[in-house]
Amino acid sequence: MTAIRPRDLLSESVLDRLGGAADQAGGQPAALAGDIALLAEVGYLNVALPPELGGLGCTLRQAACGQRRLARRAPRTALAVSAHLYWTGAAADAYRAGDNSVRWMLAEASRGALFAAGHGGDTGEAGADLRFADPSSRCAPAADGGYQFADSRVLSSITPGWDWIAVHGVHQAARTQSVIAFAGRGTRCTPAFRVARTESAGTPADVFMTSALTWGHSILASVQYADTRRAFDAALTAYADAAATALFAPGPATARPGTMARQGGRWPVAEADALLDAMKARIADVTHPWQLVRAPAPDLGGQHLIGLHSMRHEIAEGAARVHGLITLITGAPAPARPLV
Repeated sequence: MTAIRPRDLLSESVLDRLGGAADQAGGQPAALAGDIALLAEVGYLNVALPPELGGLGCTLRQAACGQRRLARRAPRTALAVSAHLYWTGAAADAYRAGDNSVRWMLAEASRGALFAAGHGGDTGEAGADLRFADPSSRCAPAADGGYQFADSRVLSSITPGWDWIAVHGVHQAARTQSVIAFAGRGTRCTPAFRVARTESAGTPADVFMTSALTWGHSILASVQYADTRRAFDAALTAYADAAATALFAPGPATARPGTMARQGGRWPVAEADALLDAMKARIADVTHPWQLVRAPAPDLGGQHLIGLHSMRHEIAEGAARVHGLITLITGAPAPARPLV
């Protein structure tokens, strides 16, 4: 029997039911919540969970592919569920490597809990998705064994209706330490605060943290790539419509609408298409080799993280460049800010 992949759950009928509602409504929480509920209904939110916990046990490559398919139809919905996929993917990697410290995350997801990322509000700040390691996010140990977080944005998220939200902070002890914790809400989230990792600041030293970074940046890059490809395809459609209108318009050819776009639009189209192909291949450089972790001590060295952050930067820069080329193709102003 052929294994089911995440993208297989996103049939055309499911995508039609999403209908891009979140985007038409400007990404309003109610519209996003409806789309997320549908994705949960078809099992898409559990694709990263191991099969024995009710998931597909998908690889990062498969999860990224699913997110690209989703983002081509409803990019804000894809962005809203990205954190859930990368946190459960990282927890599954740790579980397979013999680390049961975050197995509770898989159990929570299997019973329907939704995970989100803190500091993820739609602020429009450049690099907002890099706050996972933002040194300006401060926390201090509390008397009850937990932590108090000083950043007022720590519970800000683009994921509506979350059950658990990841918060990050740095505190000064004998050595600077980085804390990743999850705050829960609702009667089923007991206890309502769980510390996932407290470790010396620097290169992550375990599977969970390195997987979280790898899944996180790869999933977000995949959404940004797919949304940019969607915008490019829409620009080509508008370009073709303008050219067809100009072809049959009365009057001198030089005065027809769309003529200048047709004369100057070839190189922006070619360059944008080449950039998008390069972006997809660059994501594959990270997602394809990252198989399900089975060894207890895989190579998690700094070189991997350098390549990971380099990939994320290249995707962001490539997306910005493609959006600039789209303005040359259509003559329309660029959007105020990118999706990711």
